[in-house]
Formats: sequence, C-alpha cells, structure tokens
Amino acid sequence: MPRRNRRRRRRSHTPIWLKYGASLVVLALLVIAAQVAYHSVRSDPRNAKEYAERQLRLSVLRPNERILRTVSVWQRPAIDYFRATRGVLAVTDAPGDSAKPIGGRIIYLGLQPRDPLSPADAPPTFDEREWPVDTSVTVAPHRTFFWLFPGLAVTAPGESRVSLGLPGDQSEESHALRAVLATKYAQLRRVGWLRREARRARARDSLVTIHEGRRPWYHTIRRGQALASIAAMYRTTPEALRSLNGIVGDRVRIGQTIMVKGWTKQPVPFPPGVIPEDAPAPAAAPIARGATGATA
Repeated sequence: MPRRNRRRRRRSHTPIWLKYGASLVVLALLVIAAQVAYHSVRSDPRNAKEYAERQLRLSVLRPNERILRTVSVWQRPAIDYFRATRGVLAVTDAPGDSAKPIGGRIIYLGLQPRDPLSPADAPPTFDEREWPVDTSVTVAPHRTFFWLFPGLAVTAPGESRVSLGLPGDQSEESHALRAVLATKYAQLRRVGWLRREARRARARDSLVTIHEGRRPWYHTIRRGQALASIAAMYRTTPEALRSLNGIVGDRVRIGQTIMVKGWTKQPVPFPPGVIPEDAPAPAAAPIARGATGATA
C-alpha cells in the first residue's frame, strides 16, 4: 500500500493508568449502589416509624406518662453507610416530683435494621436512649452524615453527643418538638427562680433568728408581775435579773423596763409564747429653765 494512503493512528493523550483508575472507581460506585439497594430492600423496613411508636407506647412509656411531640429521625454511622437505624425522637410529659418538678423525658427509639441473613420472623430490636427534661440537656439543629443532611443533636453532660438525621418532610415537626422543649425549659427556669428566692428568704430568716437570739432581751413590767414570774417566763432566775439590772430586793414598779438577757455569742431561742422587746429608746434630755430656743 502506498505510504500516503495509510491511515495514521492517533495516540491518546490520556495515560493508561488513569483510564484503568476511572474504570475501577465506576465499578466501585456500581457495587456500592447495588449494596445500598440490596440493604434498603432487605434490611430497612418501610414502616419503621409505626414499629417505633408502637414500642414506645407499649413498653417504654411509664404510668401517667403521655407523648407530647414526636419526630421521625434516622441514624446512619459513617462506617456503615447502607444500614440506617430509623425511629422517632419523642418528648413526653409526666407528673413531677421534688427532684424533677417538670416531669417528662426525651426519648430516642430507633428500629435497628435486621441482618439480611436472619430469618424473616426474627423479632425486631430497638436502640433506646433517654434523657430527663432538664436545662442541661439540649436539642439543637445540626448537620449529620458528613454535613450533608439536616438533623438534630442531643447533648447531655457526661455523655457523647447523639446526632440524628431528619427526613425532608419533618422540618415542621422538628420545630414543634423544640418549641415544646422551650416551653418546658421556661417552666424549669421559673421553678428554679422561685426555689432560689425561697432559699434566700430562709437564709435571711436564719440571719434574723441568729441576731434575735444573740441580742439583749428586755421586758416591760406589767400589773401583777414580779421578778420571780418574769424569771420563770424567760427561763432564768431572779438573781440573774437583779445582777443584770442592779436591782436590790424584789421591789419593781409597773412600766419599768428591765433586761432579761444580755448579749450572748451563741443564739438563744425565744421562750415559748414570749417575744422579747428591743432596747428602750434613750430618754430625751430635759430642757433647762430659762433657755431660749430662738436662733438667728
């Protein structure tokens, strides 16, 4: 064949290793897609929410506890991307007590995917987590699964954060659940404020009681009272009253104010049925005769 009629072969500028690498990547993606489809059909139940809600009502709820809000969630670990745990996140309400004035719990109940090799009649297994309704436990918006999907993050002290994904149609339910929690947290803060004020009031009363028990006590003598009866009223002795007030004998007059207890380092409780008087006001100095009160 003449040289001019020969067809020239064009060499490709793409390296051969890049072609083989791209082929392997495409093959891996096809295998992963097939695995995801297979596990979605075999292991992911379509009615996981119904299973979780039934388990929640029949086995998880306590007596007198009711569900306030639920939202469908899923949890997919990064190392097992084709096996998602689907379930519900619920906020419940229950009668409170002294330790938990605002009753209720935050419950995550997920239906774990079954093993494709397990029998069809195998009982379902659930992943259950719960937290008390407390201001230290937060439920906040979050991005999950490599920041690709919206979700919720449950954070509690002393525990690792639980990241839950949200299906696309659960945004309104998520906002409603967080609104219920916000209402409960506001009630908790109100109860905490009231308890703090009650503790402060008790502390003030305790300080007043200590002061009243340390200060000197006084008593104004009324008709029919004597040193012996006053001493018995304040649980002391007539000799102690004479020593405190410089009284000689037993003669006292009506309207006279005497000290029944001096200042003590340790507080003394009031005698039953008796409220000691405070120190009498000092008498006004007499005005000298002939003094003029006019000033320039």
